[in-house]
Amino acid sequence: MTKSRGRSGTATGYVCGNETRSRIIAAALTLFGLRGFEGASTRDIAELAGVNPPALRYYFSNKEGVYLACVDHIATTISDHLASPVDAARAVLDKDGDDDQLIRAFREIQKHLAQYLFTSAEPDSWRLFMAREQAGLGPQFPEAQLRDRLQTRLIPVCSEIVARLMGTDAGDEEALLRALTITGQLIAIHLTRRSMMLSLGWESIDTHRLGWITSIVDRQTALLLEEVVRERPARIVRAGSKAPFPQQPTQGLAPRPDAMT
Repeated sequence: MTKSRGRSGTATGYVCGNETRSRIIAAALTLFGLRGFEGASTRDIAELAGVNPPALRYYFSNKEGVYLACVDHIATTISDHLASPVDAARAVLDKDGDDDQLIRAFREIQKHLAQYLFTSAEPDSWRLFMAREQAGLGPQFPEAQLRDRLQTRLIPVCSEIVARLMGTDAGDEEALLRALTITGQLIAIHLTRRSMMLSLGWESIDTHRLGWITSIVDRQTALLLEEVVRERPARIVRAGSKAPFPQQPTQGLAPRPDAMT
């Protein structure tokens, strides 16, 4: 008897395509996080997901396909959750909002990201997975293949806000780097939650503690973005005169790499 591969499924087949695929991804996120890519076998992933090993080949072709699906799932889920504040930020950018509006839009994205990372149950299974991936411990894929899956709407919008505050182009590398480091505050706390809680003597992150974390990150974000605005006049003067970025810039920043060549 041939196993059903359709969405309807059978008692002996792959029950409900979307449900089966989701169970495999959830199991893979857990095992890849705990054991790494090499240590997590497709057989173990299938067993944890409650499916037969051939189901993995049917939905994902191989273990690399399962891994990429995990990355894509995380990026897509975060993008969907942040759609509202990101859309609002895009509207501010399109309407040439002023500095205060841009900073508020950035901070609103941060607040939604914090709420999601620390209140949703799903990211708990992502923490080790993403810690390994961000540390370069995942499998090696062609750069474009992995970048396309990691790409969310979050970073492009945040970096464009920073670029606007800097008075530079949206593709400016420094704007992207600043956006990554600012949003990285929450990602770092999320990935190192256990050691942070141990250091603070916390057994959990309740509503009050989450509010405290969010408030601290929000204040730091506002200060960092306001400093970007304060630096803008000098930056515009340098750009207009085509003068190189100073070897010992003000505000304690290291020289740009292109100024050191």
